[in-house]
Amino acid sequence: MHATDQDGRARFGELIKLQMQGRRFLDRAEERRLLEEGLTRYGLRLDEAAGLLRAAAEQDQVALEGELGRSSGLLLKTMADARGRVARQDFAKAVAFYRARAGAELTEAEAARAVKRRMEELELQPKPHGRLIRTRRWYRAIAE
Repeated sequence: MHATDQDGRARFGELIKLQMQGRRFLDRAEERRLLEEGLTRYGLRLDEAAGLLRAAAEQDQVALEGELGRSSGLLLKTMADARGRVARQDFAKAVAFYRARAGAELTEAEAARAVKRRMEELELQPKPHGRLIRTRRWYRAIAE
């Protein structure tokens, strides 16, 4: 490892710290922009840049959308029934988890949209809700 490699890595680490100041959540676009910066400007490999980004996020307790998507996906899979359906109450818990981890930077509606997108990526279905007429209207009402 050369001194220039160490210098680039250190400067990229400082850039990440600067971008994360005062934040609790980085969306995928911002993650990608930082990774591209590490590759092009600082000459790092993708795994090095991603490792530095994850380490800094962990240290500063900043949630990365990619990591949060994976953990909320695991939560949804755990709460789904044997037929791959998620109940409305469990969906609300997943949204609360997502929002708590992301901090005040996300509204309830933004967190619900992110969890709905994750459910669709995992091919999970909403479970019908209601006493007399059981529908999935609660799920369709979440705007894309």
